Amino acid sequence: MRATTTLMIAVFALMMSTAIANAGHRYGGPSFDCRYVTKRAEHAICASRHLSRLDRRLAYWYRKAKERARYFGQTRWLRNSQRRWLRRRNACGGNRFCIAWHYRMRIRQLRNYYEHV
Repeated sequence: MRATTTLMIAVFALMMSTAIANAGHRYGGPSFDCRYVTKRAEHAICASRHLSRLDRRLAYWYRKAKERARYFGQTRWLRNSQRRWLRRRNACGGNRFCIAWHYRMRIRQLRNYYEHV
């Protein structure tokens, strides 16, 4: 009986720690882990549901574009263009309007690439 109780407590504790760790994505956090952000733009994204939603949408289209780029041998080009975009996004600092604008433009570019290449 005692071992069963200990096991149940351990399972419950594991479930709770998993729920807490995943809480950021449950309420719509960004595609990256907010515990390790260093840039002002990243802090703004983590603090905003709207920007987090845009970040997840961009991550979706980036994955789709990577699939297409791999097929056409353009992965290096895509990765470099994403790095340039990240530098421009980060240059916005904490300006949420600037960050959102950059996200919308990049999502449009990635979607266009995926659908037309």
